[in-house]
Amino acid sequence: MHLELHLPRLAGALLALALLIPAGAAAADDDWAPFAETKTIEIHTQDEDGEARKTKVWIVVVDGTGYVRTNDSRWLANIRRGSTIEIRAGETTLAVGASEVEDEAVRDQVEEAFKAKYGAMQKFMSFFRISEPTVLRLDAGS
Repeated sequence: MHLELHLPRLAGALLALALLIPAGAAAADDDWAPFAETKTIEIHTQDEDGEARKTKVWIVVVDGTGYVRTNDSRWLANIRRGSTIEIRAGETTLAVGASEVEDEAVRDQVEEAFKAKYGAMQKFMSFFRISEPTVLRLDAGS
């Protein structure tokens, strides 16, 4: 068979595939690209008195979404109180919203991503946990 005979069929298949991809999917992945390989980011919140709080945290990106974890921290209290949130990796700053993850399957995925990204340091830190951390899903553009 000749390639020329298959080109119209191939073009039609590519068009059909393109229509299945959500319009914002590529943009959402682009938002997280600077954070996916970065080891430590800064998360910016505001304390109750309005003072800016910058905290260095670990981050993972799972299925095109950023996740962070914490235990009983001031910045978590700020988020629960409704503080604005920005994250920074190098020169890249992104305004985000945050929601606590309750779904055990998602929490397990995020935990595995932390193990894969941070290796021995993750295992060492996990050994000293007093309680399970709060996992936060970060939503870009919130």
